[in-house]
Amino acid sequence: MPLSTILFYFATLTCLTRAIIRTVSGLHILQLDGYKTGRYLKWIRQHPTNCFEVKEILVIGGFLILTAFYPQFLNRWLSALFAGWSISQISLMIRRKKVTAKKPLVYTARAKRVFGLAICLLAATATALALAAKTDPARIAVLLFSEIAVINLTVANLLIYPLERTINEAYLLSARRRIKALQPRVIGITGSYGKTSTKYILHQILSQKFNTLMTPNSYNTPMGICKVIRGDLTPVHEVFIVEMGAYKRGDIRELCNLASPQIGILTAVGPQHLERFKSIENIAKGKYELIESLPPDGLAVFNCDNEICAGLADKREQTGSPVRRYATEDAPVASVADIADLIATNVRYTDNGLAFTVHANTETFDIPDTEIQTQLLGKHNVSNILAAMTVAMACGMELEEIRGAVAKVESVPHRLQLTTGAGGVTIIDDSFNSNPVGAKAALEALNEIGNGKKVLVTPGMVELGEKEYEENRRLGEEAADVCDLVILVGPIQTKPILDGLKAAGYPSQQIIVTRNLEEVKQHLATQVQAGDVVLFENDLPDTYNEEKAASPKNA
Repeated sequence: MPLSTILFYFATLTCLTRAIIRTVSGLHILQLDGYKTGRYLKWIRQHPTNCFEVKEILVIGGFLILTAFYPQFLNRWLSALFAGWSISQISLMIRRKKVTAKKPLVYTARAKRVFGLAICLLAATATALALAAKTDPARIAVLLFSEIAVINLTVANLLIYPLERTINEAYLLSARRRIKALQPRVIGITGSYGKTSTKYILHQILSQKFNTLMTPNSYNTPMGICKVIRGDLTPVHEVFIVEMGAYKRGDIRELCNLASPQIGILTAVGPQHLERFKSIENIAKGKYELIESLPPDGLAVFNCDNEICAGLADKREQTGSPVRRYATEDAPVASVADIADLIATNVRYTDNGLAFTVHANTETFDIPDTEIQTQLLGKHNVSNILAAMTVAMACGMELEEIRGAVAKVESVPHRLQLTTGAGGVTIIDDSFNSNPVGAKAALEALNEIGNGKKVLVTPGMVELGEKEYEENRRLGEEAADVCDLVILVGPIQTKPILDGLKAAGYPSQQIIVTRNLEEVKQHLATQVQAGDVVLFENDLPDTYNEEKAASPKNA
């Protein structure tokens, strides 16, 4: 066998090995996108240079052109090309930069199945190409084999989808049967924002009187909720609180078919996930599926600080089913104070958090005006507390029980969570997610806390569709009124915020643009001191990482 043929097979093997390693990185992105092929392909379209090695494509393309013009030198060059390419692939694998993921790849059963099929497809394709490549130009083209890893993963995901769907349906059927047999009181919570915080607050209140289970973290998808029902829900649980997330119309209805809620809370309708829903109207219809899925006597609870929710409350009331409304004195609907069942006034910051007065519609709740204290930050949390109080009273809890529980409610992790950092710096951790209302509330909290330098660290807000630039620019303008220093994470993603800061006349020397959180830490080490307050507003998932090192091509 000629030396060039031996070296060709070795080069193909190294390309296959590198393709397998790159498949792991691609699988991470696919998992973050919920194994949605469309979302994964969109990510590839938006990050082509993160998925394909342009230099390698140009080198092979250039070599093919040269061999077309100088075929007499082809045999002399082939062995050197195959040997050099093998060394290059091995070197790239050894020297690849490892980036710590915010949410690492988890080798679930599904991930293992997709990965296994992808590897089988790669091996079969590599073998077929190596055996079929009889001409020298074809063998040269085979050297680009590792470039197909990202697309190959898409094929594997599509091929295995019927099996995954069958497995999921079996799990979902088991969960539906279990919840029907155990019959806990199920409370569903949805909304463009506020649902996770409301879930935590409600759980802490109801746990004072009932054996209560909630879906943990952000388990708000069919399989996440299914896992909780099958693994954690037991006969002792009297109440089951279910957070319900959605990316399109029909998602909430599917979750309701699984969990069968008797009480539903709609926290807000806004531009969150507008990129996927396409319109605010679709978001409203999608969230309202929770209310439509309630039984005729099921209680629907609405946040009337949100104008769209206020309209949906009126719509529900026309059906004759029970409705409860809550609001603050700043509600946009002028008449809300006359119709809200619970309304908060005199909302203010204290040394220990927030305080406000609750007024009740005595036809619904026969309680006196009551002062409420909470450790939570952010005036938007007043609405979340009102939602929880409304449901708790509907479940039979006394006001004093609820008031005491609210005073003990701890910050939801990474949602305006107040901590003390190194060197006596105060940290406001609002990094889990971000939306226009929450970001504004976070800046208000930053403005109210401490007397030192006010620092904002943010990559901006995402999935706001056509409103994304506008809302991020507004965030920059609002930050200019509060902050002494703004650190932006990701030059491309944060450009709208930068535009907003500049439009507000914010000093350029007080703006730092970084590529990642490591650079943020380096700047904070020299820019802040004891008494300063740092707000971390949002922390985008790895799919938004602007560093090329965090991509399949660099694996």
